[in-house]
Amino acid sequence: MKPYDRYPTQLPGLIDQFKQVVEKANNHDHHVSHYLAADKLAEKLDLTLGLEGCEETEIVAALLNYLRYTPKAWQADFNKLLYSGFDAPGVLADWVTTVSNATMHTYQVSPVASLMEQELIHTLNHLVGFDEGDGIMVSGGTMANMVAMMLARHRQCPNIKEQGFGGQQLVAYVSELAHYSFEKAANVLGIGTQNLISVKSDDQGCLDPEALENAINKSIRENKRPFFIGLTAGTTVVGSFDPVAQASSLARHHSIWLHIDGAWGGPVLFSESCKHLLADSALADSFTWDAHKLMNVPLTASAILVKKKHTLSSACGGGGNTYLFHEDGNSAYNFGNKSLQCGRRVDSLKFWLSWKSTGATGYASKVEKLIALRKYMSNKVDGHLALQLLAPANYLNVLFRYKPRQSLSESQLARINIAICQSMLKQDLGFVDYAQYKGRLGIRFILANSDLSEQHIDRFLENCLQIGKLIKP
Repeated sequence: MKPYDRYPTQLPGLIDQFKQVVEKANNHDHHVSHYLAADKLAEKLDLTLGLEGCEETEIVAALLNYLRYTPKAWQADFNKLLYSGFDAPGVLADWVTTVSNATMHTYQVSPVASLMEQELIHTLNHLVGFDEGDGIMVSGGTMANMVAMMLARHRQCPNIKEQGFGGQQLVAYVSELAHYSFEKAANVLGIGTQNLISVKSDDQGCLDPEALENAINKSIRENKRPFFIGLTAGTTVVGSFDPVAQASSLARHHSIWLHIDGAWGGPVLFSESCKHLLADSALADSFTWDAHKLMNVPLTASAILVKKKHTLSSACGGGGNTYLFHEDGNSAYNFGNKSLQCGRRVDSLKFWLSWKSTGATGYASKVEKLIALRKYMSNKVDGHLALQLLAPANYLNVLFRYKPRQSLSESQLARINIAICQSMLKQDLGFVDYAQYKGRLGIRFILANSDLSEQHIDRFLENCLQIGKLIKP
């Protein structure tokens, strides 16, 4: 009997099909994007579902169409979002994960994955500075931030878990540049989005500690209960890092949970030359980490890290003991006890294998290379008369705009730069997006791909200039 016969008999054929699809896609398609409006794409594709199953040729054709019209996130010209690149060990692990089709609630059904996840959480906590910490992998940074807010709610008002709010009004604080997931968390957890206070940022895009203190004192005067401060390490638009030490002092004084959303900026901790950006991370109570962003692990691979053990199980645990979470020699590895999910996909294998292959020094080298390229790009923009930086470029985000002359209004400049992004997308000259920062709109360029080079940046900026010249204000 051949080894693969022990697995589903269709597997060898599926591997051949996959190779056929990928080879065809690579041989005939080197574009980062084939943009079509939704109505045009719907007309082009046959997406109907019928009573009878289809032939193999239709399966291959459908997969080829999927790859053709989905933006190629692995290409160096994909600079729109906080992820880009290709990680072969992670992809290989993702295949194996799908074949095994395990879930992560108990050790019995995911023994190796549970041990891998434990090692990942332990090592991430060590980087952050949580020496006695805990954590669990979750479905994304949005879920991690929500769990952090839930932990804060549980510490401030543990009775809410069983009795509900009972009229208590809790208040949370985040920077005006924080990720929108905090607003979702305030909604889901019953805090109320009006009780999520947006604190102004300074001229570097960092949360202003004085404004935070004033906001907390105002809530106290209004007989509300401050319970959560959410800082950001690497904001989505400009990549700013909120001040941890100052926020920690306020959090300790008022007994408020301090969380850091490090989904984008966390990997600076790998680099000796960059980790000063998160020098005080150990002062937080929890930390969000997205390995599918700068570390290039296939989506999704996220974790919520917590300074103190048993915090997760106390806040998130409940139920399942009569049939699922048995008390045996491996019960400490039944991670479902500290998860909001029951069925939870094995993300630990791809994360672990990617890290095993790359090593911490590999991640450090990537961060340092991209930081150097960011400096190169920001200097190029700053040195050109028709380009303007709109925010300090301190991390891997460069927000700039095409500004051909001083006499144009903000609305005219906004229209020009939106048109540049749209034109580049339709002409397949680059995949970026526009964003607003402190009332001004510009082009947001994200450096996340290890294959990015100075030549890519030069070509991109030249395309911006050439397209911009053709657009009437």
